[in-house]
Amino acid sequence: MAIEKMRLLSITGNNEKLDYIIAKYLLKSGIQLENAPKVLEKGWKLTYFSYNSDIRDLTRKTENVLKALDISFEPKDIELKNSYEEIKENIEKIDNNILEKKKELENKKKEIENLKKKIEPIEHLKNVNVEIDKMYSVQFIKFRYGKIPTENMNELKESIKDMDVIIVEADKNDEETWLLYFTVGNKKNEVDSLFQVLNFERIWISEDVIGTAKDYIYNTNSKILDYEKEIETLQKYFEELKRHNESILKNYYNQLVILEKVNVVKKYIAYDSKNSFYIVGWLPYNNLQKILPDLKKEDVEYIVKTNDEVPKNAPTKLKNNRLVRPFEMIVKMYGVPNYTEHDPTTFVAITAFLMFGFMFGDVGQGFVFLLIGLILAKKKKELGPILVAGGISSIIFGFLYGSIFGMEDVIKPILVNPMENITTMLGVGIASGAILIIIAMILNIKNGIKNKDKGKIFFDKNGLAGLIFYIAVLAIAVGYLVKGKIIANTGFILLLVVVPLIIIMFKENLVRLMEKKKKSKNEEKNSLIEKIFEIIEMLLSVMSNTISFVRLAAFAINHVGLCMAVFILSDMVSGAGSIAIVIFGNALVIVLEGLIVAIQVLRLEYYELFSRFYSGDGREYKPI
Repeated sequence: MAIEKMRLLSITGNNEKLDYIIAKYLLKSGIQLENAPKVLEKGWKLTYFSYNSDIRDLTRKTENVLKALDISFEPKDIELKNSYEEIKENIEKIDNNILEKKKELENKKKEIENLKKKIEPIEHLKNVNVEIDKMYSVQFIKFRYGKIPTENMNELKESIKDMDVIIVEADKNDEETWLLYFTVGNKKNEVDSLFQVLNFERIWISEDVIGTAKDYIYNTNSKILDYEKEIETLQKYFEELKRHNESILKNYYNQLVILEKVNVVKKYIAYDSKNSFYIVGWLPYNNLQKILPDLKKEDVEYIVKTNDEVPKNAPTKLKNNRLVRPFEMIVKMYGVPNYTEHDPTTFVAITAFLMFGFMFGDVGQGFVFLLIGLILAKKKKELGPILVAGGISSIIFGFLYGSIFGMEDVIKPILVNPMENITTMLGVGIASGAILIIIAMILNIKNGIKNKDKGKIFFDKNGLAGLIFYIAVLAIAVGYLVKGKIIANTGFILLLVVVPLIIIMFKENLVRLMEKKKKSKNEEKNSLIEKIFEIIEMLLSVMSNTISFVRLAAFAINHVGLCMAVFILSDMVSGAGSIAIVIFGNALVIVLEGLIVAIQVLRLEYYELFSRFYSGDGREYKPI
């Protein structure tokens, strides 16, 4: 509908208040910051604020502290009450405390784990009254401890009858038997080989084990119990630390998140030798009205300027209703509207809607587009609403053409059958194009009025001179088609055809004359021959642009032809094959022709219409 009014706001104050001003007023104001040194007149005297990466690092550290204490958190908007230095000091104090206690906790857990690993191998030796450390000290006797499949025990006992070995069963179940065996040193290799053959699995016992297994296990479990009590005490300490610091840590975290945002924003802000900051940015007019009363209460100075008072154009914020807003995507693909030009979104919404349906009129296939668009729209995809609009347009024109899933004999056409009225369709297509080109020229004149550009209003090929010439040529062409001869007299042709062409040819000269300006020495001098060639090019483009809209009718007729081909193929097959061909054919038409028609709509919009009135060289409004 329109481009929202913007104002340039400049704020100056003492550096000490900068973080507060940014956090309290700017972050939510909707301001788009400009590079202060490049915008202000005395910008060369200003210095940029440097980015402080320590704030980001401290924010991450605070997040880790919150996670360590199992505190849930999410950023919230609060006021800045503490300085960065104060927050840093307190966070690091808590962090160091946590790190120290956490390290202590981890060490105790590791000790418990190590102790459990030591007693695990000797669990099955509890019933053997042998001091393990003394077995290691025997000089000529070697021992082994391990387990063997219980089913191999009888064979083992038979095999060792004639060997110098003693076995002591420690524990057993149906599957495994744990045992000790003793042998003299010089026989150990022979004995070990036998036991290995019978699947003996050796279990190593730590040499740190003192006394019997039963005593060692009891003493170790007592140590584990002591460690567990100490761990419980540490966990209570963390719970207490969480209880006392939860609200403080959350508050610090939220302040740090804001400080980090402030830190990023400060990249666009500068200061001078007197420690005064300079903020420059664009604000929508309504947003500005909300922030100004608050700024008046603060110890800062500010200046508000309109777009006309600054050398650089304001960013563009489009302001459209819900119906046409999805079509902003098509406009932005070409380029964002300049702040001082007409927003073509509504024009695109109406013309694209009509052109798509004109070329792809089918009730059934249009319903498929509508359904796909609704699904995509539900998933918040940008293309969804545009497909919905295309589907509705296709359904409307489908009823006008009497077409449903390519069948032309199911419903009666309200208006016309494209294939039976080819000449009419072609004429309507060209006439529609001529009307749209005239509207595009009117929009160009409107842009000229908005920008106070007299050349664009009066002398441009898409201005008033071009509009008069185009309408006059159309009138002559229509008269010739109706009467079979040129009905315009010489005066008509001279006044409404030749004179506008001469005006367009000498546009620059007429603009200079109207504005009473002298020709600049550096201005390029165009020869008369060049001007004549420009006019010839314009005449050719006017003809080609108008005839280009014949594609509206051509694709409408092409759609009927394609669907006829599908049904001809389906008639060659009977039963399920015929139905399959109809379904596949319709799917092919929806995908391929739908894509081609969409491309044609964009082509007509961009090349035949936008090129007449729209520059698209603006920059999009992107608030901090």
